[in-house]
Amino acid sequence: MAPTREVDISQLIDAAPVSALQKRAIALCLALAILDGMDAQLIGFAIPALSEDWGLSKASFGLLLALSSGAMVVGSLLFGPVADRWGRRRVILLCTVLFAVFTLASAFAPSMGVLIVLRILAGIGLGGVTPNLIALTSEYSPARSRSTFVTIVVAGMSLGGFLGGLAAAQLIPAYGWQSIFVAGGVLPLIVAAFAWAGLPESGKFLAARGDHAGAAKILSAIAPQAGITGSVTFTVDATVATKSPIRELFAGGRALDTVLLWVVFVINFLVIYFLFGWMPSLFSQAGQSPSNAILAAALFNLGGMAGALSIGWITDRVGTAWRRSRGSDAAYAVVMAGYTLGALFIGVVAMFLANSTLLLITICIVGFGMSGSSAGIIAIAASIYPVAARSTGIGWAMGIGRVGSIAGPTLGAALIAAGMDARTIFLLMIVPTAVAVLTLGALFVRERLRGRTVVGAAESAAVAAEAH
Repeated sequence: MAPTREVDISQLIDAAPVSALQKRAIALCLALAILDGMDAQLIGFAIPALSEDWGLSKASFGLLLALSSGAMVVGSLLFGPVADRWGRRRVILLCTVLFAVFTLASAFAPSMGVLIVLRILAGIGLGGVTPNLIALTSEYSPARSRSTFVTIVVAGMSLGGFLGGLAAAQLIPAYGWQSIFVAGGVLPLIVAAFAWAGLPESGKFLAARGDHAGAAKILSAIAPQAGITGSVTFTVDATVATKSPIRELFAGGRALDTVLLWVVFVINFLVIYFLFGWMPSLFSQAGQSPSNAILAAALFNLGGMAGALSIGWITDRVGTAWRRSRGSDAAYAVVMAGYTLGALFIGVVAMFLANSTLLLITICIVGFGMSGSSAGIIAIAASIYPVAARSTGIGWAMGIGRVGSIAGPTLGAALIAAGMDARTIFLLMIVPTAVAVLTLGALFVRERLRGRTVVGAAESAAVAAEAH
């Protein structure tokens, strides 16, 4: 009887050329990420038309936006453990169908109460899809290109918001607000059908669950030259299964660092989700046509996509050049510059609300700085914690930060209800952004004193997703 052969999955994937199966898996993850990003922002595009159609004030939609964001947090927390039990593929398909069906049903909502329930249910699905798309992409990517593939999939969510805005600007004036929910429901169902037929399960997940025959089938397609036949068992990275205790986030003098980091993440989500939810309404209030208002919000997403790709790349490249002599300066310098750029151009947006051309240009730059810096703060989070606590540190920072995704839409509703005009509200958004810059400055001082090193932003996201 031939002895059992042991194969390291990571080494096999890293050594092999990127196969057709891997390209198909990553392409489907990207397509689903684009639709996830589009559906997450549809309600913001629809609010001006819904407000007029239902005779409700725009401020009355604040609860809807806050609960939708909260539902995404629940979905992320709920479906992470479920995916570890059921597998990435099943959860991705389930959550995609979940958000697609309830987005489609939103087109027929007769009242605010019904719409709130439907958007909560859709939000749970949206929140469950995101981390599993990142995890599956990471697990199918070789180390040499993992950061690139993960960053592209993450940026796909911003691309979805951009494309959704372009579609909304055309569909709503012609067919009403219901049309974008129909499109947002039908398209994911079509892609889900392709994913059901063509999206493979993670080979690492199958091996970890003891399904070595299933893993062998996938690994044979990835690396046919490896000759995986007969009796084979697979080993999986130990770091994937490692669980870091929460107490490590506050040990070793890291308590203040952790709190400061959480402040930055909360502000990041607060400002971004405030803009996601209220930009079209505020631009309409300032005199922009409904189509221009939605187009401007869409360009914020385009800037965010460009910023995520650029800031992650700059952080990785400059960080490599600086690493020996200047520690982790690169990530702090790049992210602080990004937030400062965002804050300055939020002020410019406030000054040019009535000028369509300048508004479209400046809001794109705001997206580049604000939304694009999200990749950089993940890199900073990774630098604060040792390897044993890194996944927990990143995961908790993002989870606590989601409080801002609820607070941002709620704050926007309160400011609109208080009768503030669009210019004043945008100017007020400079304040939390400036606080984020100052908080990062305090973290930077502590970082220099301790001499930590920042790992790549996309690599950090991949580590967090795999550990999740």
